[in-house]
Amino acid sequence: MPEPGSEQPFDDGALPTDTPAVPPTPPPASTPAPSAPEPSESAPEPAEQSPVRDDPPTVQQPVAPPTPAAEPTFEDIFGTPTPDAPEPTLPRHEPPTSRPAEPVASVQPDEALGIEAIADAVGASTSQTPWATATSAAAPESPRASRAPAAKAPKAAKTRPAKPTSAKSKRQRSGRRGGIVIIVALVAILAAVLGGGWLAFGPAIMDRFAEPEDFSGAGTGEVVVRIESGWTGAQVATMLEEEGVIADQETFYDLLVADPSIGFQPGSYRLALEMSAQSALDALQDEASRIVLQVTIPEGFVIQQVYARLAEQTGIPEADIVQAASDPSVYGVTGSTLEGWLFPATYTFDGSETPQQILQTMVDRMRQAMTERGVPEDQWQTIVTFASLVEREGGPVENFPQVARVFQNRLDIGMLMQSDATVHYGIGDFGVITTTDEERADAGNPYNTYVHAGLPIGPIGAPGDAAIDAVLAPAEGDWLYFVTIDPSTGETVFSNTLAEHNQAVLLFQAWLRDNPEYGS
Repeated sequence: MPEPGSEQPFDDGALPTDTPAVPPTPPPASTPAPSAPEPSESAPEPAEQSPVRDDPPTVQQPVAPPTPAAEPTFEDIFGTPTPDAPEPTLPRHEPPTSRPAEPVASVQPDEALGIEAIADAVGASTSQTPWATATSAAAPESPRASRAPAAKAPKAAKTRPAKPTSAKSKRQRSGRRGGIVIIVALVAILAAVLGGGWLAFGPAIMDRFAEPEDFSGAGTGEVVVRIESGWTGAQVATMLEEEGVIADQETFYDLLVADPSIGFQPGSYRLALEMSAQSALDALQDEASRIVLQVTIPEGFVIQQVYARLAEQTGIPEADIVQAASDPSVYGVTGSTLEGWLFPATYTFDGSETPQQILQTMVDRMRQAMTERGVPEDQWQTIVTFASLVEREGGPVENFPQVARVFQNRLDIGMLMQSDATVHYGIGDFGVITTTDEERADAGNPYNTYVHAGLPIGPIGAPGDAAIDAVLAPAEGDWLYFVTIDPSTGETVFSNTLAEHNQAVLLFQAWLRDNPEYGS
């Protein structure tokens, strides 16, 4: 039994200051209770304060039990037989060193298992502290035992609660990996797009900011270029670069910007290759560089003569021209050939035209003549045929209105045209001006107006403006005959009767005797 005064003094700090001390209560007879010491001013201060509980403190008198209760052992608390260890140390889990680190910070599943094992050992959840667990698991204490200083259990190392390995956490980790894959793919696609864009547009961008190139000198060789009507300076510059005349269109265009008065005439030009921009510009302003092909088709030319003249003055093979004229409907002509529709005039070409383009230009000129004179389109073929007859027979232009009147008078009374020119056209002989009795009697010649009434079946030459005007407005008169008595001068005699005409024919025959080269 301990000596009086060796018990733990009463902690009067646990009582309110205005509450007097409670006198000791005698223990029951069956259980001896310790006697409370008298309160004294000189009582020593308590060595250690009891832990504060959540419930209101209860004042107890320190009593000495007959047999002190045994202190709880480490085995009772932690289930481990360590009687010699005054302060047990909680087991510490070390993560395997061979385990690779995760890309993000997280608690490993085996760490959670370690914490759960400790919790199972102490019989409490991971949210309880070792001290609370030890006091709850200990045997009931006497008041004296509760006042004795108890060994403090070491605090468990603070460990982040492990997240249970579940399908959700797996999905999170796989989601993170999937996000990384998507980011990498997007970066790769962006790099490919940017790389492809540079391959497509990089050279153009570099060229845009590079210094314009230029050749030097007047160039070498020869090339024919064409400037179309209505082209701008930028279009001309582009064409010159594409044809190899200049090195860079911007260099040429800069010259045009510096002098806004510069202009270009449409047409073909003969230039050189690899010219400096200035040399090319000078050449285009020089009329000597412009290719001008002038083709003159005389009035009265038959179609064979037109083809030959075109080939001669344009350099296009005659066979190509004939082939291009083989289908008159291509040019909107209703006749069997283009005869009479290739308007006689002087044309200017630049050498770039095709045979079809040249023929179309000539046909369009005849259409223009008909349209300007107000001729209905359904009469165009007839007027061209009539005008070709006047053109081939008329002689001097001033005779055309009278010649037209003679043929019109004959048509009006149903008289044969009796034109030597139609006979010549039918047999293809254009070198003479007379006919024989057999030729005039040949009914097999569809153009022979000595045997076939009315106008010939088609034009027999290329009529000009004068012949067309004469047909549309013939002279006034009753003439039914005419004959040129002097072909060298075009002197012609018009007669109303056959007797008058025969007298004029004698004059013509006399002239033929003097000029046998014109006879048949």
